[in-house]
Amino acid sequence: MENAILAETPVPRVTAVDFDALVCAHARLVLNVAYSVLQNAEDAEDVAQETFFRAYRSGEVEKVERIRAWLARIAWRLALNRLRQRSGRLRRDAFEDVIGQMPAAGKSAEEILLSKEREILLAQLLRKLPRELRETFALLTVDGMTSAEAAEVLDISESSVRDRWARARKLLKEKLAALVGGAYGS
Repeated sequence: MENAILAETPVPRVTAVDFDALVCAHARLVLNVAYSVLQNAEDAEDVAQETFFRAYRSGEVEKVERIRAWLARIAWRLALNRLRQRSGRLRRDAFEDVIGQMPAAGKSAEEILLSKEREILLAQLLRKLPRELRETFALLTVDGMTSAEAAEVLDISESSVRDRWARARKLLKEKLAALVGGAYGS
């Protein structure tokens, strides 16, 4: 069967060179946005692929003025949908991730474990933030978006983004101070 139909919906034509350039230019952003929501590399990669597939199928790529924010918004929504779907699924143990990342040479095992421990602590503190503050903080700091881009992704005003970011930073600082003060008796 040479003329088999693979999809019911025709896929609009976008030149491969243009789309390859688009993927190369924005893959890291899309992956970071997905990872900031999902906290799982495999799921984030799946969402990144789905984001570019949907962008390709939409036929809107050449019409979009702010492509970075548009792609981030697609990734954000897909990641939130995936998060809702997997809510009952167990995550791998953090210790397994540390062991898998240990290089044969370079940093010592103790340095790697301490670094990973700090990452885990920060991730735990971020998870304790209210959802709207956590999302805004992730987009601005982890994904490196501007407040205008984050506002477009979250569908809120730019001033709301800046306000949420300031509140998130303040809460994280307070939680970290309380944690460090409690750990060291200050």
